[in-house]
Amino acid sequence: MKRLALFASVFAFVLLLVVGCVSTPPGVTITSRAPQDTTETESSAPFQAKRAWIFVEGIQQSRTPATITVRRSFEITNISLHVGADFEQVRRYEIERVVTSNRRMLEYSFSGSVDGGFLTFNATELARDKKGRYIIPFYNGPLQIIDNEYDLVLLIRE
Repeated sequence: MKRLALFASVFAFVLLLVVGCVSTPPGVTITSRAPQDTTETESSAPFQAKRAWIFVEGIQQSRTPATITVRRSFEITNISLHVGADFEQVRRYEIERVVTSNRRMLEYSFSGSVDGGFLTFNATELARDKKGRYIIPFYNGPLQIIDNEYDLVLLIRE
């Protein structure tokens, strides 16, 4: 009987540990969006966004299309997109924590638009490091990064 009780308590502990590992980290909200209408019009064929798995800090969270809201903190630093059965990484976004030279370059390299209170940028406009990671520069206000290829919207809030 003692052995069964010990086994049950160990099983419950492992279950809580596993469930805790797959939950969304604090400060992150993921909202799945309905796919946009891709019915053909006379002028152009529809644009079909690629589907990808979303990982936050290396933990699988959801699939695109989605909107991810992240509060700028020291806990969350990366969001990545993976495709295929072997989860090949196709995008990785690194969130900067402080003002750096990348932030200064951002001011001069292009200008974002203000959309709904967010300074908005297209993902293809972001600087990339030597490893190919997209760098989301520090900004004192809220940022919105739109990745049209994978139908992902990243909202970075203070």
